Amino acid sequence: MDIALAGTTTRTKGRRMRAMALAAMGMLLVLSLGSGTALADGGRHHRNAQNTFTKWITAYPAMAGVVGGDVGGGTYAGEILSLTVTATGLEIDAAYHFNGSRHSFTALVHVAQTGFADGSTAVITGQVTQGWLRGNAVSGAYTQVSCTQGTCFTGTLDILRGTRADDD
Repeated sequence: MDIALAGTTTRTKGRRMRAMALAAMGMLLVLSLGSGTALADGGRHHRNAQNTFTKWITAYPAMAGVVGGDVGGGTYAGEILSLTVTATGLEIDAAYHFNGSRHSFTALVHVAQTGFADGSTAVITGQVTQGWLRGNAVSGAYTQVSCTQGTCFTGTLDILRGTRADDD
């Protein structure tokens, strides 16, 4: 005999059992709705799209490379539109083309690189002008490194969801 039910009438036992069953069903319903909602969008539609790249200059002003992250594995192509040498580094305007296995986009970016040698870092800002998540702002960074192609730049370029002008 169940110790929790000892000394109670059959009617009371039945009520307690139904109440416990209803409470358990309610908990299961809440849990299943919560996981269904999480699975429906995977939480991905409300976070920034995180993308990685490694690029190098092929024949100035052209760039090539590889991409990954939310776009999926793929290729990078780019063009340097303008380059200014400053006392502390470089100011660059460029077009970045991410051609991933899941998504593709083009972003016009402004790059502020500090330094000229391996280990130099850069801050990237801009906007997606074509393709996936067009109109959203981008933000990223890279580090200059040595690679088999000579000098490479490895970094991230995140698409900042919810930054489109018409998302207000």
